[in-house]
Amino acid sequence: MRNFSISYVRTDVGPRLRRAYSAVLVVALALLWATSASALKKKEATAEELFNPLLGVEYSHWLVGPIYHIATDLEVAQYQALVSDEEAAEFIAAFWVRHNEDTELFKKTPEQIFEQRAEIANSRYSEGTLPGLLTDRGTVFVLFGEPEDTEFESSQLLDGPPIENWKYGKKASLGLNGEKPKKEYRFIEIDGSTMFFNSQRSELEARKRQRKRIRF
Repeated sequence: MRNFSISYVRTDVGPRLRRAYSAVLVVALALLWATSASALKKKEATAEELFNPLLGVEYSHWLVGPIYHIATDLEVAQYQALVSDEEAAEFIAAFWVRHNEDTELFKKTPEQIFEQRAEIANSRYSEGTLPGLLTDRGTVFVLFGEPEDTEFESSQLLDGPPIENWKYGKKASLGLNGEKPKKEYRFIEIDGSTMFFNSQRSELEARKRQRKRIRF
């Protein structure tokens, strides 16, 4: 079994630049994840809260994205308490051993499904330097797989971006988080980044907020 650690922070630069790059990534992920957890039923947690600063760049953001929704609250707390990359690698290996016990629910092990979907998500949904599996669409895809149907709704604003609507049927299988997907997930593209669309917040407000995001 191979450990699936997320290595998406540049390693071709010096330690000081890697730390600075990682810090900027935390800020950008925190802004992107403002509504992600609530849209996926689990209690809200920002990327900054899930970041473990004591770990190296390959492990510090491991909880961000679909892993957070797969892990139990205890596992999240345990991972945040780790202080070395060696501990993180051992934890990830043990994590998949535990979760692979649910293999009877799937044709493949949850780890195999996660890795396969993560690779697809990275190829489809990456945005700039942010890997696809850490985006909102990528997170939903990794957890639940392909939507049954995808529709695009016209914007409420003149020349505004369309709303992408993923729909899952009543017969949808359990996701990697042990839950069934919602009937639909709605996304909107703002300034090159696609995020969950919040119907309680106007597209104009979303646009204004997105313009404040750190670009890197």
